[in-house]
Amino acid sequence: MRRLIVGLGVCAAAALGVVSPVGTAAPVATFTKDVAPILHARCVTCHRAGEVAPMSLITYQEARPYARAIRDKVVSRAMPPWFADPHFGSFANDARLTQKEIDTIAGWVDAGSPQGDLKDMPAAPRFTDGWQLGEPDLVVELPEVQIPAAMENGGDYFPTPNIKLDLTEDRWIRALEIRPSNKEVTHHSVIFSTPAGSVMGPSGVFDVLGVWAVGTPATQYPDGQGRWLHKGQMLRTNLHYHPNGKPQVDRTRIGFYFGKGDLKKEVVAGLAGNIAFAIPPQANDYEMRAAWIADQDVDVVSLFPHMHLRGKDMTMTATYPGGKTETLLSVPNYDFNWQLFYYPKTRIRLAKGTRVDLVAHYDNSSANKRNPDPSRRVTFGEASTAEMMFGMFEYTAADGVSPKPSTSKSRMEALLASFKDSAYAVDIVRPRMTIPSVLYIPQSGDGAWYVPTFGILFVSPIKPVWSGNTFAFEGVLHVGAGPGDPPFTVKGERLVDGSMEARIESIDGKPIPMAEFTGHSRGR
Repeated sequence: MRRLIVGLGVCAAAALGVVSPVGTAAPVATFTKDVAPILHARCVTCHRAGEVAPMSLITYQEARPYARAIRDKVVSRAMPPWFADPHFGSFANDARLTQKEIDTIAGWVDAGSPQGDLKDMPAAPRFTDGWQLGEPDLVVELPEVQIPAAMENGGDYFPTPNIKLDLTEDRWIRALEIRPSNKEVTHHSVIFSTPAGSVMGPSGVFDVLGVWAVGTPATQYPDGQGRWLHKGQMLRTNLHYHPNGKPQVDRTRIGFYFGKGDLKKEVVAGLAGNIAFAIPPQANDYEMRAAWIADQDVDVVSLFPHMHLRGKDMTMTATYPGGKTETLLSVPNYDFNWQLFYYPKTRIRLAKGTRVDLVAHYDNSSANKRNPDPSRRVTFGEASTAEMMFGMFEYTAADGVSPKPSTSKSRMEALLASFKDSAYAVDIVRPRMTIPSVLYIPQSGDGAWYVPTFGILFVSPIKPVWSGNTFAFEGVLHVGAGPGDPPFTVKGERLVDGSMEARIESIDGKPIPMAEFTGHSRGR
C-alpha cells in the first residue's frame, strides 16, 4: 500500500475553479478533454510502464480504477512530492498543483470519472528510453548489489560500494544522471564526490554529487556551470533498498556529461550539519541546530535538506551582514521517501559574513509510525534506522570562476563578524590540537557555541545568565562525533576593553578534555 501511495504522489493534477453563470450547470470534466492533458504533462513521466510508479496513467482504462485514490492524494496535497513551505522562497522546480488543477481532478472523480469524447483524447506523450539526457560521455557502473529477500531485523538494506573514476585528466561536467537497474526495490541512490585517497569531501564530511529517488530528475547545471571530476577521484555511495520478499539484484549506473570549452562557473557544495547527537527514546520534538558561514560572496544554486525516518522539519535561515534575516527554505513536513533538491527561481546572493542557521526537529516517539524503534537512543549513522541532520547547498562564486578555498580561520573570522555584539573568538586547547571557535553570549536570550569539526560547524545552544559584567552558563561541547563531552559550567567576566575572561568547570566531577579555555579580545 505504501508503494501505491508513493506512486500516486508523482502524479500532479490540475483543476478548474469556474463559477457558473446563474441558471447553468458547470460543465462536467471528462478524462479525454480535461484530465488526460494534466496526467500526460505532470504524471506519466513516472506513471508508465517500466518506471517507478506502480501503475500507468496514460489511458482512461489505466487511470479509471485509481480515480478515487488519485483524487484523495491530490486534494490533500500529499502529492505530487513537494515539501517546501510556499510562504518562503520560490523555486524553479516547484511541483505544486494550482487550485484550478486540483479542482479539475476532484470534479472529474466526483462526477463519476466519465471518459468523454474519444476525439478529445490527446496523443500519448513520447519519452526517451534509457538515458533521459541522451548518451553520456562517461558511464560509471557500480558493483552489482545482491539485495536479500529480507533482513534479519525486518528493515531495509544499505550497501555503500565505492568506486574510483578511470579518468586520465580532470574534466568538468554539465550534467549527470543516476540510473538504478532495479527500481522495484530501490529507495534512493546518493553519490558523494571525494578526493583521491580520501573518504571525505572538500567540505570535510560529505559532498553530495547527485541523487536518484522517485521523482528526482537528472541534474543539469545552467549553461557554462558545472562541477569538476578529477583524475583519481573516488565516488562514495549510499544506496538504500526495500527488500520485498524475494532476492533481487541491482546494478546502478552513473552517466556523466562533459562540458564543452572553459568552465565559466564552478559549482561546489557547502554543508551545514550535526553528527554529534543522541536522540533520547520517546523524544517527540528533539531539536538540532547547525550553521554555515559565507567567507566570500556566493550565489546559491540549490538547497538540499536531509534527515532520516525520525525527521520532522527543517528550516534554513540566512542572517545577512547588517542583521537582516531571510528564510531560504522551510520544510515543515519532511518525508524521507522523497529526496528533493530545491532550485531557487531567483538568485540568492550570500554576501561575505552571511550566516545560514539550520534548525531541525525529530520524532523518536511511538507516535511516529515510521520510527523503527522508539525504545532506543538514536545517534548519527548512514542507515535509515540511524539519523542524519544535513543541509547541503550548491553555490558558485559571485566573482571569478571558482570559490576561494575556505579555511577554519576564514570561516571563524566571518562567523565572528556575523554577530553585532556579544560574540568572542575562543581557542579550545586540547593536548594535540587547538580548535578556533566562536562563543555567542548575548545579554538576553539564547546563545550558542560554534565549533568547526570535520569541516562543518557544530552548534551547542547555551542559555547565558548575566549579573552585571559576569556571566555563567551550562552546556555540553561537541568536538567530534557522538553525544558530546561531559557537561560543564562556564563562568566568566566581560572586561573593560570588551574582551572576555572565563574558566570551565566540570559539573559531574569528570575531567574536562580541554587544557585551556581562552577568550580573545576580539569580542564584539
